[in-house]
Amino acid sequence: MVTLIIAEKPNVARKIAYALAEGKPVRKTLNGVPYYEFSRDGKRIIVAPAVGHLFTLAPKTKVYGYPIFDIEWVPVYVAEKGKSYAKDYVKTLRELAKRADEFIVACDYDTEGEVIGYTALKYACGVDPSKAKRMKFSALTRKDLLKAWYNLEPTINFGMADAGIARHVLDWYWGVNLSRALTQSIKRASGKWMVLSTGRVQGPTLKFLVEREKEIANFKPTPYWVIKMLLEKNGEQYTATYEKERILDENEAKRIVEEAKKGLAFVERIEIKQQKRNPPYPFDLGTLQREAYSAFGYSPKKTLEIAQKLYERGYTSYPRTSSQKLPKNLNFKPILQNLAKLPEYKPFAHELLGKGYLKPVEGPKDDPAHPAIYPTGEIPKSGDLTKDERKIYDLVVRRFLAAFADPAVREIMKVIINSNGHHFILSGARTLKEGWLKVYGKYVKFDEVILPKFREGESVEVLQIKREKKKTKPPARYSPAAVIKKMEDLGIGTKATRAQILETLYARGYIEGKRKIKVTPLGMKVVEALEKNVPDIVSVELTRAFEEKMEEIMKRKLSKEKVIDESREQLMKILREFKAKEEDIGRELVEKLVKDGNKDKKKKKTVKELSKEEEREDKKPLVVGKCPKCGGDLVVRYNRRTGKRFVGCSNWPKCNVTYPLLQRGKIIPTNKTCCNGAPVVKIREKGREYEICLDMNCKEWKKR
Repeated sequence: MVTLIIAEKPNVARKIAYALAEGKPVRKTLNGVPYYEFSRDGKRIIVAPAVGHLFTLAPKTKVYGYPIFDIEWVPVYVAEKGKSYAKDYVKTLRELAKRADEFIVACDYDTEGEVIGYTALKYACGVDPSKAKRMKFSALTRKDLLKAWYNLEPTINFGMADAGIARHVLDWYWGVNLSRALTQSIKRASGKWMVLSTGRVQGPTLKFLVEREKEIANFKPTPYWVIKMLLEKNGEQYTATYEKERILDENEAKRIVEEAKKGLAFVERIEIKQQKRNPPYPFDLGTLQREAYSAFGYSPKKTLEIAQKLYERGYTSYPRTSSQKLPKNLNFKPILQNLAKLPEYKPFAHELLGKGYLKPVEGPKDDPAHPAIYPTGEIPKSGDLTKDERKIYDLVVRRFLAAFADPAVREIMKVIINSNGHHFILSGARTLKEGWLKVYGKYVKFDEVILPKFREGESVEVLQIKREKKKTKPPARYSPAAVIKKMEDLGIGTKATRAQILETLYARGYIEGKRKIKVTPLGMKVVEALEKNVPDIVSVELTRAFEEKMEEIMKRKLSKEKVIDESREQLMKILREFKAKEEDIGRELVEKLVKDGNKDKKKKKTVKELSKEEEREDKKPLVVGKCPKCGGDLVVRYNRRTGKRFVGCSNWPKCNVTYPLLQRGKIIPTNKTCCNGAPVVKIREKGREYEICLDMNCKEWKKR
């Protein structure tokens, strides 16, 4: 019996192999791809990796324009530029599958992981996915992986697989068709070629950012006045504020100040309250992204990438979770004992271990696939983490420790001062019991305002009573973390995709600004044109409705076919509306693009300048041969700055092989090689043809 375990990535395959092997696994390579062999429980086991998605959706036939719905799953190296490396992984899984009698999927346990496993089984291994078993784990520790091995699920999770497949199909339908429609509208209106994009989630996300931009632009500040009392006690000065926070009438503010100045100020009463502050909930992904942005200024994408690395190395649990609950069957004591080996956590871990009974606080959010993010107890070695990784690890560890700590107790004090019938409030606050703040306080800001002792009835020495004019401020722009939170609240996107949607909006030039997001004129115009002509494209409600249906697919309450058919019908209706107004939409967009291009020719490209660049990128690159160094495809590329063509390896930047090209004549591959494995190409120029080796040291170059 030979069992093939399919992991999502090479480093995860290694973790699984070393965890399950009774001895040391044997590392082997096939087609340059590493895999592992060992024995366990009388079985011969092979652990082989995918490298993320090995298959993606693409049109069955080459079709220009829109609509297009006839699509199929193809290897990523066929559909996408720069992914030729995946060819070896597909080939390796296909060859290893021929040796196997049993198949187990051990990809990340979520919709994307299930799609990766499903497509690898079906299209690379040629195996019915229903015949495969499933390893389910949330951490890559030996203990968790052994538990998953001895508690195999009988099949993959078809609810998650179907939901993931449906999401891929819907995103392809909407993203490709709507982006082609936008691009075609510009072509029709101007004759120029420029690629624009929108999508099922991208459009609604950009819309709420545009709405905030309009709120800011249309905001009219309102003047108001605040009244403050400056007083002195024991040689120190303090500021009390008037009981009514804002006075909208200046004459009223003047009257209050004048009247308050005439009386003798005294302490009318003192209010003291104690507030219990419970520890924060364990991290779900969205909360981790917001906290990392607040603490370190990390973008949501960067935080997710770091958290994923920590997970793959076994230091923290799986990050793509919406749960705020720790596993009920997790033994917390060994984790705390291991964390106590690190000097920065030792006193906190020992204090918790002394409590005896360990019960964490938990939030309301849950996730059927994974628990909240927690440290596994595997300790990083000195120098094993980068500076950024150390920060995220520290954040996760301290949040975990805080969940078991006692509540903090804060004392809130208010001194109400009466001055001729007008009341002013002097506020103070201090921490009476640190509790969880001892471990997590570096990431939480509580003001410590210590007031002197007052007694009711005592007079107050007033130095000044004054009014200050202020103006209301417009709503703040969204930060990247706030965008993720807004998407969560609106129910659009998923915990795994929201950060990438935000990055796409940056890449398309629709938004700018790292800390405070501003919509560019292009982003504004795209939303305005779509909202005016085809509002369903940017409809939050429509997007949320399909998100909810995909949740129903996951629960096996709806079929993926039904949801895909409904989506296609809805999109067809939208595309018919778009087609009828295509030229008008394009004209609106072109007018804005040309205007922006003329404003700053040095920094921005006009539609004409972009057309050449994007037209080249839109075409499938010409392959002229195989790279003699790494075996990748040698393709014709264009220098973005000079526009000159050259030949480069598709595995760049991993492989730096390049060759110069003559700048005139049509290039025709010959499948021949010459000097040092360099390809030979045919040049067709002005009615004549000749063959030439791309190696500059070849005699053919010297002839030219």
